[in-house]
Amino acid sequence: MNNVHCAITSCKISTYNKPPSVNFHSCPTSSDMRNKWLLMLKNKCAMLDWTKSKICSRHFEKKYFDAQRKLKENAVPTIFAPTMEKSFQNDTTAKTRIEKLLCKQSQAQLIIDVKSNLNKLKEPTNLDSFITDDLKWKPEAPTEAQLWLMVKKQDRIISLLSEELTQNKKLIETLRKTVETSKLSKQETEQNLETMKYIVKSLQEKHATLEEQIEILTAVEAR
Repeated sequence: MNNVHCAITSCKISTYNKPPSVNFHSCPTSSDMRNKWLLMLKNKCAMLDWTKSKICSRHFEKKYFDAQRKLKENAVPTIFAPTMEKSFQNDTTAKTRIEKLLCKQSQAQLIIDVKSNLNKLKEPTNLDSFITDDLKWKPEAPTEAQLWLMVKKQDRIISLLSEELTQNKKLIETLRKTVETSKLSKQETEQNLETMKYIVKSLQEKHATLEEQIEILTAVEAR
């Protein structure tokens, strides 16, 4: 018997170690359900083969099983254990004490902390005099000036990233509308095609009728 592994990267269930209550389930065959699975399994599977991959029952809520513990047609995997690779608070790459402490804080907490500390620091009134034309601090620049230059550079980066994010959102919206328009155009094309088929069929029937009439007239003339 082949050893089947659950396709979820963070799951270690396989044929050889699964509890009796755990079963493996095949992927859906309909495109609609596959799209729903893809939405839930994003970044959860290293590789997903619709015909071969299996998902164990631990990733499905109880409501998705019938009385015989069979998976319902509308079942979607929704239960996932956090992976070490993606856990912000369990980053094993941190080496120094400060890095480890930073890893324990969320992004929101860090932003609030930075803003709070910056509010306590005053920007030097003569900051421009310590900055060169290529945005570097001069050798005589005090620590406060160096710090504020870095802060301003970081603010500029954040601003540029925000602008890029806004542009990407607009691009996505444009693409979405284009796809919708394409779908409508496809529907119109299909409708026009059906209309043309009907017209061709009608013409063929009329042609056949005319041929019959010609044959009748020809027969009459021959008499």
